[in-house]
Amino acid sequence: MPSAQFLRLSLCLTSLASLINCTGGDLANVDDTSTGQNTGSTGNTNSGSGGQVNGPGSGGNGNVGTGSTGNGTGGGSSNSGGSNNGNTGGGSNPGSGGSGPDVDEQGKGIAKPGDVSTMNQDYLRLGDIRILNNNWGSAERGCDSKFSVFVNENKSFGWTFDRGACGGDGSQPDFPQIEFGVHPFGIGSALATSPEFSSTTLLPIQIKNLQTASVTIDNLRIELEQESSWNITFEFWVSQRDPLTSDAGVYAELMTFWGWQGGRWPTAPGADGAAGVGTGETVNSAGKDYTLWVQRDGWADGWRYFQFRANDGPKRDFDGTVDVKPLLDHLLKISGFSSDFWITRLEVGSEIDDGTKGKVTLDGISFEINGESRSAIIADP
Repeated sequence: MPSAQFLRLSLCLTSLASLINCTGGDLANVDDTSTGQNTGSTGNTNSGSGGQVNGPGSGGNGNVGTGSTGNGTGGGSSNSGGSNNGNTGGGSNPGSGGSGPDVDEQGKGIAKPGDVSTMNQDYLRLGDIRILNNNWGSAERGCDSKFSVFVNENKSFGWTFDRGACGGDGSQPDFPQIEFGVHPFGIGSALATSPEFSSTTLLPIQIKNLQTASVTIDNLRIELEQESSWNITFEFWVSQRDPLTSDAGVYAELMTFWGWQGGRWPTAPGADGAAGVGTGETVNSAGKDYTLWVQRDGWADGWRYFQFRANDGPKRDFDGTVDVKPLLDHLLKISGFSSDFWITRLEVGSEIDDGTKGKVTLDGISFEINGESRSAIIADP
């Protein structure tokens, strides 16, 4: 066998582990000055793995994996070796982030059994619903009334009140309440007593876009130790423009009393200076008749006011539904209202004035707008 061929065979046999290409160039002239023509081996290409996705409550850690890079080395005695760089592997699936904690724009999470707040103007969040510790009247009078909002261990919820002798003419009550939506006064208004953002995506809404609206209440009751001046009521607000702007133009407030103290002004629909547009008229809402007792066009800071009372009242409890549409349709018949106006929020609450102490409790509540419902949510302990 010629020496060149023998040398080629020997190199092939001894270099298989290095994957030398045995079909390389002519080795007939192998000496210290020849240039090797062998092709280096290809490096390993390994794909990195994508990052992991954590569960709800924290963002996933998506890490892009990178494969290893192998550098081939050419063979050939003292020759300068040929070299081919191996391919670089790359992970192609970055991890995706999980959902964050369920908090609102002020960082409030869902309330849980045992939660309570005694801070003025504070609130507990029940999903799309807020319980507001609204002591606006006492704040204006400069008196130290005691209020709280709470969630019981059995997941009922409500508020307590204890207002002493603040003084005044009865036009500055406190109003601890449940709020669904946003206040009607406009962003930045000094009249606001609740957050500057809506509690829900369902409100505010222009009246022309509203097909249905209602609130269903499960076993609301008021317990009174002192009962000088109080009510339990549903209400909604109307603004001329989007309330999530600074120029909302608060326009009207409509209330429906289920309960109130004996002898509360006025003594009859439209009596004692309470007469206005439509007083004495009756509207049926979800099977219950309400009569308009008070109508004023310059109420409080200048908005229009409509106070209905249930024909079967006064009572100290309510369990059932209020259909908002018949009440709203009644307003739209009155000069000055427009379907371009906005419904800003729906509320359930109790106006509390001097010499009144007690609490209001509900077992549940649900609001519905255009067929979509939002119920009170209580977190697990």
